Amino acid sequence: MNTMPSFEETEDPAIRVREMGGRLLVAGGAARDFAIRQLFGAGRPFPDGGDLDLVVFGLDLEGVREALCPQGQARIVWRRDGGWDSTKTAMVQVRRGGARLEAVTPRTARPGDGRGEPRPDPAGESPDGCGAVAFSEGALARDAELRDFTANAMYFDPLEGRLLDPLGGLNDVRRGFLAPCSARALADDPVRMLRAMSLVARRPFAASRELLSMVRASAGLLGRASPERFWPEWKAMAESPRPHLGLAFLAESGLISRYPELDSLRGLKQHRNFHPEGSVWNHTVLVVQAMTRLDLPKGADRAALVMTALLHDVGKTLAARRAAPGPAGSGMVLYPDHAALGAPAASRFLKAMAAPERVAKAVSKLTARHMDSAFRKLSPGRLRWIARELAPEADLSDFWAVAAADWNGRSPWPEKYPYSLEEFLEPVGGLAGPPRDLVTGGDLVCSFGVPEGPEVGRILRLVRSEHDEGRVDTREGALEFVAGLLRTGASGTAGPERPEAASGAAAGRGAEQISDRARFSPLQEPAARS
Repeated sequence: MNTMPSFEETEDPAIRVREMGGRLLVAGGAARDFAIRQLFGAGRPFPDGGDLDLVVFGLDLEGVREALCPQGQARIVWRRDGGWDSTKTAMVQVRRGGARLEAVTPRTARPGDGRGEPRPDPAGESPDGCGAVAFSEGALARDAELRDFTANAMYFDPLEGRLLDPLGGLNDVRRGFLAPCSARALADDPVRMLRAMSLVARRPFAASRELLSMVRASAGLLGRASPERFWPEWKAMAESPRPHLGLAFLAESGLISRYPELDSLRGLKQHRNFHPEGSVWNHTVLVVQAMTRLDLPKGADRAALVMTALLHDVGKTLAARRAAPGPAGSGMVLYPDHAALGAPAASRFLKAMAAPERVAKAVSKLTARHMDSAFRKLSPGRLRWIARELAPEADLSDFWAVAAADWNGRSPWPEKYPYSLEEFLEPVGGLAGPPRDLVTGGDLVCSFGVPEGPEVGRILRLVRSEHDEGRVDTREGALEFVAGLLRTGASGTAGPERPEAASGAAAGRGAEQISDRARFSPLQEPAARS
C-alpha cells in the first residue's frame, strides 16, 4: 500500500532554492492528497506513486536545474500539455530517493488560442514556461488559475510546513467537489476532461455542476488532443478502487458521446429474465464494479481486466436482432455472435486510446471468448484450448475473472458465480496458462524427418488436441502418437519407417483422430465438447 509522501525529499532542494533567491513549493496531486489526508484521516490509502510536482518562483529554468543538480542528475525536458496547437512547456526532472521530482517555473500564459500561437501574458512574462517569476500572491494565483481543478491548485511549502490555497481548493476538497480553476480550464487542455473522469474514480470527489456543464459544452474539443495522452487517464480510472464512478461521470457529463461504442450501449435493452438491471450499459457498469470486487490473482493486469469488463459487450450493437414471433420469445432482442463481433471493436477502441498493444490484444481475446463458459462447465480439453487461444497476453485466471464479473454484474441477482478460481482451474490441475508442448517442431524435423513447412504446424496442432483432450499426457505418448500418424500416412506426410516407435493401436487411433478433426474445428464444436 502506498502512503502519502512526507515531502522530506523536497526539503534540501527547497533550502538550495531559497539560498539562490527563490521559493520552492510542492504543487499538484501531492499537495491535494496532503490536504485530503489532513481532512479525512492519516489512514486513508491512495494508489498514486511517489512523483512530486514542484513550482519554483524567483529562478529561471536553468537556475532551477542548477538548484536541483546537487540532488542528482537534473535534466531539462519538454512536454505539450494542451492539444496539437498548444505550445510546449519545460521542466527539470531529477530523482531523489524513491521519488521523481518535476520542477517548473510558474505558469504565466495559456497553452494556446487554437491557432498555434502562444497566448501572451498581460504582465509580459515569457510564455514558454522558462522565465523567472518573483513570488507574490498575484503570481501564485495566476499559476493556480492556469491549472485544471481547484483541488490541484493548492501548494505546500516544505520549509514553512503550511498549505497555500489561492483559489479555495481546500474548501472544495472538504465538500467533496471537483471544480474547474477557470472558465477556460478545459479549453486550455481538453484531456482534463478525462482527468476529471479518473479523479472522480480515484479520489473522494463528485463533479461540480459547473464542471459537468463545462464538459458538456467542451466535449468536442477532445478531438484536438494528442491520443498518446488518453491512455494514462483511462488506465488510472481502470486501476482505481471505484472505476464505476468514473463511468457514471462519463455518462452524466455527456463525454460518453465521444465514444460511440459505449454510448450506443445505453439504448440497448435486454431480456429482463436474464438482465433485470436493464440496458447493456447498466449491465456494463455493474460488470466493471463486480470486477473490482473479485479477489484477483497476484500479477493480474487490473487495467486490462477492467477494460475487458467495460468493452466485453460492445459487439451487441452490431449483433442486435429481434427474435421471430412465437410464444417463447416474441419481441425478445437477441445478440448472437456479439462476443466475436465485439473483439475487433474493443481492439479499435483501445488503439484509439493509444493503449499498449499487449493490453489491446488481451482485451480483444478475452472479449472474443467471454461467452464460452456461459451457463455450462467446460471440459478440461476445452479449457486447455482456450488457454492456448488467450496466450501469451492472458490466461485462464483472466478468463475466470471476466466470466465471474459478467455473471455477477446483474442486479438484483441472488446467485453469484458458482466457482472460485481454484475450483475453476481444478480440471486442468490448477494451471492457468497453456500446457507445455509435449512435442516440438524440432522433434518432428530431426527425429521423424518431417520437412519444414505447414505440415509441421498441422501435426503439432493434432498433438496439442490429443493433449488437451487428455488422450495423451506424456512426451513418450505424444511421440508414439506422431509415429502412428506417419506410419499410416494419415498425416499426409510419408515419414521414414520406424517400427520401434508405434503400435498398431496408436496408428489406428491417430488415423481416426485426423479423420474426426477434418470434419470440424474447435470453433465449430464448443457445445459438443463441453
